[in-house]
Amino acid sequence: MKTETVTLSELRPPDRNVRAHPPNQVNELARAVKMFGITRPIVIDESGMVLVGNGLFAALQRLGHTTAPALRLTGLSESDKRKIMLSDNKIFSLGVDDYNGIMQIIRELDDDLDVPGFDEELLRRLTVEVDEATTQSMNDFGRLKPEQAEQYAGREIPRGTTNPDTVRNVSASDEIVCPRCGHLFVQ
Repeated sequence: MKTETVTLSELRPPDRNVRAHPPNQVNELARAVKMFGITRPIVIDESGMVLVGNGLFAALQRLGHTTAPALRLTGLSESDKRKIMLSDNKIFSLGVDDYNGIMQIIRELDDDLDVPGFDEELLRRLTVEVDEATTQSMNDFGRLKPEQAEQYAGREIPRGTTNPDTVRNVSASDEIVCPRCGHLFVQ
């Protein structure tokens, strides 16, 4: 199959597309085009209807491009054109993100986290090393220390009370009582 350069003004989206392209996605596609160029062709039929790549088509229009590479499929029935639109979108969504692989690549980027489709600040937070003390503090959050639990053991408190100095039937090993509402959580 051979790609050709087509004029964007001669292309048209299908009457019913199977995937919506919100402004944020189109903006990120435009950012990707600015950063990397056009990395795949738009797929069109013989009349210039976009079968695959409607988001890219919208991003190129937003950027003011006048042409794009396209793969023109000819001889498809109307049914096959609908099927390729459904298939392309659905098959992509069947994939799952490999978060370990993503994190490995993000770490390899060091501090260069300007990646279209990702929030740079979120990526930065994901790469922060959490020290052992922070991890332990997070794991212990909301748990009473044994000496605190013993101090309150055996006391009764009615549901709905907000008195933090009373808890009911607290055992240091298996129960936590919310100091605001008195709800008893059993581990």
